[in-house]
Amino acid sequence: MLTDGQATDYVRRYDGVLASVLTDGSALLTRSVFWAAMFDGCADPEMIGELFDGDHDTNAFDDEIRESGGWPVIPISDRFVEIIWHGPDSEGGDDYVVLAPGRAISIAARAGHGYGPGLSWAEFSRLATTPQRLLVALPALGDADAPPSAVEMVAEALLTVGNGAAGAAAAGVARQLLDSPVRWVGDDDVLICDGEFAVRKPGGLSDAELRLVTGMLARP
Repeated sequence: MLTDGQATDYVRRYDGVLASVLTDGSALLTRSVFWAAMFDGCADPEMIGELFDGDHDTNAFDDEIRESGGWPVIPISDRFVEIIWHGPDSEGGDDYVVLAPGRAISIAARAGHGYGPGLSWAEFSRLATTPQRLLVALPALGDADAPPSAVEMVAEALLTVGNGAAGAAAAGVARQLLDSPVRWVGDDDVLICDGEFAVRKPGGLSDAELRLVTGMLARP
């Protein structure tokens, strides 16, 4: 979970929202509908349906999250989390947030006005220490230089949370999820993304935030 300072830093961009809205969402990782909802609309619908058996009511799951009144925080590491937020008039989405002392900096988001990607392949690989962490972090990844072995790595992770017999569908979904034209340039001090909708570039985050994010994500 976030510290008090990190939680306050995160919610300050939402008018009238208190830090107490952030709740521990770790238990969601045990529910297959969570994974079906995460990848719904992200790849070929038939392959997604085969991978997750096509019997999950993702709309009901979304309603459940909203009715809870909390914004689940899904931990990926001690420095990176996913936050599922929601607001009035069906607003909501997924934020991918880098944690630093007293800071919570969103680097990618899936919503009506989403942005990203937020992770290079090297950064993603350091975070993806388990199949679940790999999959939660995956929507924030975008890197044309991901290695050929990435498809097998992602497909194997998908099979751990979906239909274990749907190998061909998992491989197909993995290829589509990994397809990205963007590249990353820089060094250990500052890593910059050339993606049109990325915030990890000049004009997105501040120079200080770019350096802070790079430093936090470079940690083993």
